[in-house]
Amino acid sequence: MENKDKKSSAGNRIFYIVLTLLILGSVGVTFVKIVILKDYQVIAETSCDPQIEKCFVYVCDPASDSSCSVVESERTSYYKMVSKKAANIAICEATVEKLGCDGELSCIENEKSCSYTFCDPNNLIEGESCSG
Repeated sequence: MENKDKKSSAGNRIFYIVLTLLILGSVGVTFVKIVILKDYQVIAETSCDPQIEKCFVYVCDPASDSSCSVVESERTSYYKMVSKKAANIAICEATVEKLGCDGELSCIENEKSCSYTFCDPNNLIEGESCSG
């Protein structure tokens, strides 16, 4: 009976050691992927020209937003969404030219994992509208 308890105790110890190693390995891989390699997409709003693009429209309300202009024509802003790999943002910030990250996020020519999302009336969520 005592021998069976020792085997059970050793089995439990091995189980918890393996479980702990798996958890630490998972945390380590995630840390490397997110913090070191910056392997994730950043999605942000960027300016949009409603004359040539299908833009999202935002109209601010001065009653709920103190930074909103009291002039009605200045309350409307147009934007599109840009999805860009975080590693590319870090790379462009480190360069002198700052291609694709000067001012606001943008895609540079032939950049992989970078795209714009324009307004589509079929995919709007509540409170959103499209230009034109």
